Amino acid sequence: MQKKLLIPILVVLVLVIVLMVRGCGNKDASQGDKQDETQNVQTDTFDNTNTTGNDVRTELGTMTANESGGVDIIVTADGPQTTYTYTDVAPDAWYADAVNYVVSTGVMSGDDTQHLFQPEYGVERSQFAVIMYRFAGGTPTEEDAEFSDLAGDEWYYEYVKWMVGKGLMGGNGGAFDPSGFLSCEQAIIVLYRLAGEPSVTGTLDDYPYAPKVSESGRDAVTWAWNNGLITEKECVWYPTQAISRAQVALLLMRYDALIGQNAA
Repeated sequence: MQKKLLIPILVVLVLVIVLMVRGCGNKDASQGDKQDETQNVQTDTFDNTNTTGNDVRTELGTMTANESGGVDIIVTADGPQTTYTYTDVAPDAWYADAVNYVVSTGVMSGDDTQHLFQPEYGVERSQFAVIMYRFAGGTPTEEDAEFSDLAGDEWYYEYVKWMVGKGLMGGNGGAFDPSGFLSCEQAIIVLYRLAGEPSVTGTLDDYPYAPKVSESGRDAVTWAWNNGLITEKECVWYPTQAISRAQVALLLMRYDALIGQNAA
């Protein structure tokens, strides 16, 4: 009798285990799909009709840890309170305060649907044009930017026009290369130009990657290194590597503290 009872019990247990394994497999596949979708999301692709200038807010948001291990940034500025949730920004990350700064000032955002800031993603040249336009209080310009790889109807074209007109960015061989990733050195050069190319004091003797700095970028990197815009405490500032969104956020926050947004 006991043997007869054991057989159905064992069958039920096997079915339960099979269902649990299938459930975990479906969950993992779903998470993989979400990660693939996230890779295709383009961040900070603002509507190119929004070219009325940058209304930078001075009051930073309130940043608190959330249950997902990330942060919530509560921003209140001239309107309703807005909460930005990021699951990929740890409260103790070296870039957490910088993310608060760029989000609170409206200079950068992220993927609101996925609740991601994507701090380690590289920044394309077109995206950097948008970010700098907002950071520096750009205004529309009528002068065209003539590059072989720009048709003039791109969502980022107005921002590129402003950057080129201000002498902050140029091209290479007649092309702008909008989808190319910006290097750390190139981002620093833009900020150096925005600051008015101030006189440089100090050297790159203590900068570990000094031999990799180009001749055209030496003054800019020397300026950034000696003014504390870049240090080796938080991350690696290798001149030729693609700059990340977290690094851009940190650079802008430090530049604002050193000089202010509207320096040009």
